[in-house]
Amino acid sequence: MNYKKAISIVLATLLLTACSGMRGGLTKNELDSSNNIAVASLLGTNFNGIHIGTTIFSNVVYEAAVPEWNIDGFTEELIISRLNQSDLRTAVALQHDPNLNERLEETWSFLNGYDYKELIASAKSQGADTLILVKPTRYDNKPFHEPGYGFYERSFLGNAQSCVYSLFTMTVFSTNSGQELGWEWGFPCETGEVEIKWKDSFDQYTKEETQLLRLKVENSVKQNALSALKALGY
Repeated sequence: MNYKKAISIVLATLLLTACSGMRGGLTKNELDSSNNIAVASLLGTNFNGIHIGTTIFSNVVYEAAVPEWNIDGFTEELIISRLNQSDLRTAVALQHDPNLNERLEETWSFLNGYDYKELIASAKSQGADTLILVKPTRYDNKPFHEPGYGFYERSFLGNAQSCVYSLFTMTVFSTNSGQELGWEWGFPCETGEVEIKWKDSFDQYTKEETQLLRLKVENSVKQNALSALKALGY
């Protein structure tokens, strides 16, 4: 783990702990003024494989690039579809280039965290009064889960629990004030129905198995995203 990543984990934990009192839905006035919404997902293209064994020597962690899954596009379309069910709102995807997430990561600092000015300005230039951002994060109660999505398994003396999970926050910004209005978790799971056995590398899965893993990721994202929208008041 590099220095920046280690410090970012510490900061994320501190910030999320400090902000826990602010977590929750938007006020009625904020919801009433949230009419034109730009939606962006930065969950990325990496599938995380995480196996936590009885001892540290049996742990396995890997990343696999799955750009063809287009999880960000799936997430954005899901949120947009739900928001557009209301006659009061119009939601569209935030227009951006593929390097947006990389530039956002470069804005990070220990004292201030991430700078969302570019995203908020982009949303405002599209005519949006609100930006909804889905971003992978860490969760201190589930420290072994990598941000984003993946396959998590924990085994102890032959007994295993596993789950295909997603882990993110959904944050709402006002493009007029530039301020964060509220945020909610997309919580990870530890157990669930996984018809596929854990394998120590992604390329060991068959084509049919990878398709099922993709479906499981989409189902997890859907459950978490819709739950977060509801908690925020949408």
